[in-house]
Formats: sequence, C-alpha cells, structure tokens
Amino acid sequence: MEAVIFGVLMAMALFWAVGAHNRLVRLRAEVVRQWGSVDAVWLRLLVRLQGGIAARQSLVVAVEGGEGELHTLQVACDELMEALLQARLQPLAVEGQKQVLALHQKVVLEIRALLLKDNEAIKPDLEIALKRMRQTLPAALIPYHVAVAAYNDALAMQPAGWLAKRLRLQPATRMDLSVGVG
Repeated sequence: MEAVIFGVLMAMALFWAVGAHNRLVRLRAEVVRQWGSVDAVWLRLLVRLQGGIAARQSLVVAVEGGEGELHTLQVACDELMEALLQARLQPLAVEGQKQVLALHQKVVLEIRALLLKDNEAIKPDLEIALKRMRQTLPAALIPYHVAVAAYNDALAMQPAGWLAKRLRLQPATRMDLSVGVG
C-alpha cells in the first residue's frame, strides 16, 4: 500500500513538474514572440528613416558636392540595425536589449541635433520620423511588457520558482523608452 501511495505522489509531482515546465516555456516563447513584433516595428521605422536619409544625401551630394550632415545619423541607424540583429538572435539577453536602447537614444539625439540646424529641407522628414517613433514604439511595447510581466510573475511563483531556478530560466526585462522617445 505504501508503494502505491508513493507511486501516486511521484506521478502527481511528475505531472505538476511537466505542466509547470510547459507553462514557463510557453510564457517565455510569448515574450520572444512579442519581442519579434517590437523588433519588426523598430526595423520598419529604421528602414524608412534610412531610405529618407539616402535620398537626402544623394540630393546634398548632387547640389553641394559634399557628404552631407546626415552621415552621422546614417551611422547611428546602422549601429542600431546591428544591435537589433544581435537582439533578434538572443531576444532575452539583457545586455543586447540595453545596447538597443542606448543606440535608439543615440539615433533620437542625432535627429534632435539635426532638427536644431537651419536645414529646412530635412526638418519635415526628421520630425515625421521622430513622431512615428513616439507613437509606434511605445504602442508596440505594450504587448511585450504584458508578456514580460506574465513570464516574470510565473518565475516568481512558488513552487514554480524552484523549478525555474533548476532550469536556469532568467527573468525577462522591460524596455524603458521614456528617455529616448519623447
């Protein structure tokens, strides 16, 4: 009789562990999926911005014969694209996300610096790009933050937290754009 009770308890523990593991993996996959959506929005914004930069640079080179003042912004966009690629490869890596945020802020600061110059030809495009960033990125981050909160809450719950530690599942991080967008 003791063997039967022990067997039933072990089966219940095994079923619980499998269920908890599946839930944690599902929630983690949702965080990664939502990060993919944020990445797609960021990428779309950067491609539009870079297309505008390339068009303006070709006009500046044709008219003025110089490289143009948009070169620094182009370099910042290229760096952000590279950081997004790295974050896409490891979407839950904290350092990769910090680098994306830092480079995003660099792009925003470069746009703001260009807006302060007296080049009326590029101001409307840059203002539109900045406005799109303010509107679309925070909205795209909402489902990501919801997924992060659900995943981190599941990691913190006991006894699932014990299982998460054994599986070396790390919490996901939120992306705070309050400094870099507004």
